[in-house]
Amino acid sequence: MPAAKWRSLVCSFNQLQLKATLLGGQSFRWKIHKPAEQEPKELEFIGVFANIVWILRQTERELQYRIVGEQPYPNGANKDVTKALEFDQPNGTVNLAQVRMKVPEPLKYGTDGELLYPVAYYEQLLRSYFRLDVDLEKLYQQWIKCHDHFANSASKFYAVRQLDQDPVENLFCFICSQNNHITRISDMVEKLCRTYGEKICDYDGTCYYSFPSVSALAAAPVEETLRTLGFGYRAKYIQRSAEQIQKLGELHWFRSLCELDYKTAHKELRSLSGIGPKVADCICLMSLGHLQAIPVDTHVFQLAKHYLPVLTKTVSVTDRWYVTVAEKFREIYGSYAGWAQTVLFCSDLRQFRERPDDEAANEDDAKPTKAKKKLKKKS
Repeated sequence: MPAAKWRSLVCSFNQLQLKATLLGGQSFRWKIHKPAEQEPKELEFIGVFANIVWILRQTERELQYRIVGEQPYPNGANKDVTKALEFDQPNGTVNLAQVRMKVPEPLKYGTDGELLYPVAYYEQLLRSYFRLDVDLEKLYQQWIKCHDHFANSASKFYAVRQLDQDPVENLFCFICSQNNHITRISDMVEKLCRTYGEKICDYDGTCYYSFPSVSALAAAPVEETLRTLGFGYRAKYIQRSAEQIQKLGELHWFRSLCELDYKTAHKELRSLSGIGPKVADCICLMSLGHLQAIPVDTHVFQLAKHYLPVLTKTVSVTDRWYVTVAEKFREIYGSYAGWAQTVLFCSDLRQFRERPDDEAANEDDAKPTKAKKKLKKKS
């Protein structure tokens, strides 16, 4: 594709902080981008979602993006989207790919020769992915009043957004997350994509792939292959969960999940091989829209001691304590408790607390000073 140009979406610093949002353990497909040609003025990130390779950066008032590779919107019927309106949609059915893509299939192709679709489509993807319809500054001010622990964390970790992700990718990524850390999870996810995904493009010496389909992960040989790639016991869970989902109807099943209430969706997810309460809550929170879901791992369990002092004498996350911690967060932070917990999780990650001097300086160059000062003043 032709050399990609920067485009922008109005989005201020006090509504979105890219670094903690993209690298804080929600998605595992983003990394800091360091262009070969010159040192960027703003910190850049490169990653994949919605079958598109994005480069993102932000100024004080804008979210800026470049698209350096993309695949067409998945369309099993192989219809020309420019003629989509000529086809009947029986019983109001929609392209099931929307379950993964999060936005409807575009009805037109792009006309500028650079992008497959009109610019409005990519803006819609970004708005959906970052949940930009939610006024995050307002939420932060509410959470600051809820508890001193949040007030003490929020001034540094301003504008951490809860991503709205592809549920297929989200589910298998968090199977990989069990007893694991972010760097190794990211490596496993990259192996999954490279082995079973479809190539999107080569860019700056790296080959980028889409996340695999359920059917690609359901084949019997997948477990053995993943074990040779270092997935350990997670290999069995990935293959068996994919096989179960395939029998349940693949994207039809995922669509039905999206229509369930939180407790029912959580129970349904736990019926899959290798998915316990924490992974089920990750999926509910990060891709099914249940923003009250609280994934309680050992890290969150430690954070919960700020709210439940009795936990200082407790060493393990039993089923009873899991429920108690989650309910306490919901009691304090309300219907967006899972989002508040994500902010607190990021604020306590070592990678953000202990940063190389050059990386900290690069981030300081982005100068989100107004957002930080404004939040600190209100707190």
